[in-house]
Amino acid sequence: MSEYQRIQEDFDRSARLAHGVIARKLDQNESVLAALDALLMTRQKFDMPVLKAFSHQILSHYPQLYTVEFFQNVTRDNRQAFLDEMQQRFGATFFIRDFDIVGRRSWVPAPVRDQHLVVTMIEPDIPAASSVYGFDVLHEPRFTADMLKAMQSGHKLASAPFDLYEGGRVYLLMQPVFLGPNGAAGVAGRGQLVGVVALVVYCEKLLNISPAEGVPAELDLSILSADSSRAIFNAHGKHAEAGRWLPALSRLELSLPLVSESQPFVLRVGKDVLLSDFKLGGLLLREGLILSLVISLWLIYSQRQAMKRAQSQADEAIFLQSERAAVTLNAVHDGVITLDPQQKIEMANPMALTLLGMSREEVIGQPFLNVFRLIGELSAELAEDPVSECYRAAHTVELPERMQLATAKGHVRLVEGAIAPLFSRNGSLTGVVCALRDMGPVRQRAAEALEASELRVKEHLEKLSHVARLHTMGEMASGIAHEVNQPLTAISNYCQASLQLLEFGEDSRPQVESALRLAVAQADRAGEIIKRLRALVSKRAMEIRLIDLNQVVGNCMFLAEYDLKERGIEMVQLLSVYPMAVMADSIQMEQVVLNLLSNAMDALRDEPVMKRHIIIHTRREGKKAILEVRDTGRGISPESLEVLFHPFFSTKQNGMGLGLSICQTIVEQYGGLICAENIPASGACFRIELPLSQTVTAPVQEPSAS
Repeated sequence: MSEYQRIQEDFDRSARLAHGVIARKLDQNESVLAALDALLMTRQKFDMPVLKAFSHQILSHYPQLYTVEFFQNVTRDNRQAFLDEMQQRFGATFFIRDFDIVGRRSWVPAPVRDQHLVVTMIEPDIPAASSVYGFDVLHEPRFTADMLKAMQSGHKLASAPFDLYEGGRVYLLMQPVFLGPNGAAGVAGRGQLVGVVALVVYCEKLLNISPAEGVPAELDLSILSADSSRAIFNAHGKHAEAGRWLPALSRLELSLPLVSESQPFVLRVGKDVLLSDFKLGGLLLREGLILSLVISLWLIYSQRQAMKRAQSQADEAIFLQSERAAVTLNAVHDGVITLDPQQKIEMANPMALTLLGMSREEVIGQPFLNVFRLIGELSAELAEDPVSECYRAAHTVELPERMQLATAKGHVRLVEGAIAPLFSRNGSLTGVVCALRDMGPVRQRAAEALEASELRVKEHLEKLSHVARLHTMGEMASGIAHEVNQPLTAISNYCQASLQLLEFGEDSRPQVESALRLAVAQADRAGEIIKRLRALVSKRAMEIRLIDLNQVVGNCMFLAEYDLKERGIEMVQLLSVYPMAVMADSIQMEQVVLNLLSNAMDALRDEPVMKRHIIIHTRREGKKAILEVRDTGRGISPESLEVLFHPFFSTKQNGMGLGLSICQTIVEQYGGLICAENIPASGACFRIELPLSQTVTAPVQEPSAS
């Protein structure tokens, strides 16, 4: 009881010491926020760079502060000016965003509202939190009530705890910032709201107490709300680890209020009382000696019983091992034959008897040479029998390839395997084991597999041949164009000559007929050239059916997800709410979209991480389905725009220049159009237009994306 009372007193002293340390950290939080408020009051107008520099300097002194953030007040009146300012800072793709937790669990554009509180400053600028810029915290359900309460009161206020987007549990300590009538910062009710400055307090570091503070590490610390109804954060001490295997005798707990105007929390300190906390060395030593004597007597008795059980288990294990060996030998698909030192057969499993074509009675006890021989196929010289070689050399002999097993009944089989010696404990040879496998079925399966492999190789070569024909077509394009141009020129000349001859009268009829026949012949020649070109590139009939362009985009996003994450590219999908039904081949349209996505990812390779965005947008315009792929790169040069879709033109060092040309061919064969343009101060935009299917009805036109 005396030891337990001492433990209680030490716990009470340590709990109050921990309470003092954490209360001091809360005071530091309020002091830092007061310093930021005082800094803003000394300025004629709100100065973001000064706030950012001061925050960077002061954060290094307070490890419990994760970041300093500023939420700028944006209304309907100043929304466009705010967006223009932010797009100059972050790029043309900046937008006010919400986080869609219920739906896609991703960032979505926020609708126009009467008031936003938008994240415009994070100090330090953590790369993992870069996507939070533009977040409307006022309309996030977790913050709305606390934000409104802080703006109405004008005083510092702590928010409910939440998990960071990049990991960790924190809460916000907020202070509204107002501009008074004279331009200086004022209080609520006397000025215009500029925004809210907030300290992001890291709960884990708030409860992390340095050993130099004198607080024992085994204390469990918890921060609760003012009414103790919910826990904000729990930090377990070292006893939590020990308690997994060492039972606790009792539990000590103490709740102490943290007197803070804006952070009205309650600190709960707990500790499990373990046997190791009691200083009872002498008593434990005496009891230990008595216990060890009892344990020694029990161990002697247990050892005798264990020896009896071990002997019984060893006998059982020998029997089981022998039984398992027998069952294994009977179950394996290899023939196993055991010979004694006199080279007589001691044992043969069922597969070995099948290979020999003999019964067990005909085999057991016979010299192996009277039962079987191992002969090399097509052997050109006299070779030693492998079994005799194993007896002589006392080492394992691997059977060479194409070894034949000749039985006493005249059967011959192709086998593989090995002959291994058996040794006694003192190392003397006690026999050999022959392991033989029938290679006949294996040969049959190998032949079937080879035939199937040759068929796959043939199909693959046909595909490669088709791809080669496509590449050859590109190289032959200029020559074919020249060859087709010749008959077209001749047809034009013959027709012009016929018109001139008709002006001379009826005497020119034979010459006109001759010229027209020649023109017909040249037309047939041009048709034959086109026919040969179509035969060169044709492979299969396209599977044209009704498809949804939104589904095509979804399939492509699944295929490109890994590359987008690896390159740090943010993907924004603005898809039509109506089906984008067109008649096309789904595989070919996926090839077009993936080609455009690949080009967009290549265009963002040298851009900063904050400016790597790709926007894919689908909508309807009249009877057309529109699909746009935009990037935030540096755009396309005016010289390249003119020849962008020409075959063999490429801006890449090792590009073949066929990707966009093939995309154009695919889109145009479905009656569509593909084009490219530069978006001012943003990047490149590729636009695909396809005719909508007449079987699906929808509004004539959808509103375009802002």
